[in-house]
Amino acid sequence: MTDDGVLAEIAYGTRHVRDPADPRRIVIGTPPIAGAPARDVWPLAEPTTAGWFDDIGYVVGEGFLFAHLLVPEPAGADLTCLTRQAYTRLLAFVRASRCPHPLRVWNYLSRINEDDGGIERYQSFCRGRAMAFAEAAIPDSRCPAATAIGCDAPGLSIHLLAGSQAGTPIENPRQISAYRYPPNHGPRPPSFARAMLYAGPERSRELAISGTASIVGHVTMHPGHLPRQLRETLRNLAAVIDNVPGDSATLRRHLRWLKVYLRDPERAREVDAVLRVWAGGHVPILYLRGAICRRALEIEIEGHCAPA
Repeated sequence: MTDDGVLAEIAYGTRHVRDPADPRRIVIGTPPIAGAPARDVWPLAEPTTAGWFDDIGYVVGEGFLFAHLLVPEPAGADLTCLTRQAYTRLLAFVRASRCPHPLRVWNYLSRINEDDGGIERYQSFCRGRAMAFAEAAIPDSRCPAATAIGCDAPGLSIHLLAGSQAGTPIENPRQISAYRYPPNHGPRPPSFARAMLYAGPERSRELAISGTASIVGHVTMHPGHLPRQLRETLRNLAAVIDNVPGDSATLRRHLRWLKVYLRDPERAREVDAVLRVWAGGHVPILYLRGAICRRALEIEIEGHCAPA
């Protein structure tokens, strides 16, 4: 199946959905706040090719790959094992493709903060993901940028962007790299970079920023206090962008979009008032209802920078 220039079309709603007739189209079960229709479209200048490899949906075009997998989670299933198997399959598929370098990954799982045999479900997820990365011989220093959000929709939904060329992971000098977190954050630390710098379809410098929250070092700052967490999160976003080698100021001037996950959707208006000033009125901001990976965190923000 071919299409003129659409790598992915991602909508947001109350459940995870994949279109069997068109792998470009998926729905993520994180509802938009305020009820407005929400959709991400990843355009390309050239036609794309789409298909299915078993139950992995994929789209390829201009040196980029969009791939996705939705894994049911039966009652009593081992989330670590389920995550490990899902990532093992996805990474094997990506590495065998023309675009073998993972750049950016999104993960959505239900009940993210609930207990799972003495650890939180997010920590079980991180353990399974880390096992798969280790088995695929992907070192911590080459982890892709990523987001992991809790939602009400059942199952584990993963989608990713990979490229024919490797990107450059970017870290945050205000934070310990996630893959170096101490053991109190779980048996295996989270496997992701704070951001990924890569060459876009037009050879532009593009910066994919991971889900970012109110964490300094490895410690949650301002537990349960949304306004202070928002300010800390914005400091972290700025620190990541400023840590890009070369002309980081250009990237910061070309913030293309922000995606905000809020635990309490009733707080979206007060967050928006602050973000509009920080980002500028021209930057699209999408607000979604989702649970953050630590119980004390109220907000997480991801973004993308790319000069025109």
